[in-house]
Amino acid sequence: MNKRIRLPAHERRAVILGKARAIFAQSGYEAARTQDIARESGVSEALMYRHFPSKEVLYRAVLRDVIRDQDASYDKLALQEFNGRALIRNLHAYFSIVVDPAEVRIREGFRLLLASLVGDTGFATLVYRRANRLMQHRITAAMQQARAAGEIVGREISVRNTSLFTEHVGTVLNVLATKAERSPYEGSTEDLVRDAVWFCCRAVGFTDEAIERHLQD
Repeated sequence: MNKRIRLPAHERRAVILGKARAIFAQSGYEAARTQDIARESGVSEALMYRHFPSKEVLYRAVLRDVIRDQDASYDKLALQEFNGRALIRNLHAYFSIVVDPAEVRIREGFRLLLASLVGDTGFATLVYRRANRLMQHRITAAMQQARAAGEIVGREISVRNTSLFTEHVGTVLNVLATKAERSPYEGSTEDLVRDAVWFCCRAVGFTDEAIERHLQD
């Protein structure tokens, strides 16, 4: 059992939230046990319930924490230019984060998202709607410029579907690729990132020449 250390209330709350996030991500809402969360946090269940009155309240606090991480990720990955180069390099940055085993909080967020997708979908729907609201206008402008420049050709796919398909690839990739010994994929981490970028870019209609040029730029 973890040794209990007296902490200020706000720090104790943060510890409980962090441990709960890891356990919910690993076990899912139904299977996660509050006594396990309390034990990992170094507190009694009674003290834990002073901070979070119920398992549902704690779970909702975890989901809000994931939303804050989503906002931080979009701040980091937001397109600074609206063109094909920015889109392709943005995808490379995104997938680099997705497959990085050191990004523990990212992995937890993806697992919570995946659990929602196979459950009631409420949290996943919220995440995707927020992503669309925050990013769609930027992606739309970039894709329009890339098509006008001849870098995207063929049938046009809606920006919303394009973003969702990319998110889904990232979600599954994160779950399968961050444990190297269990990964079903071939190649190095960088190979995997490049393959994911090529897969998504070709699906959108980027020409091979444009993809290669912007990745090497």
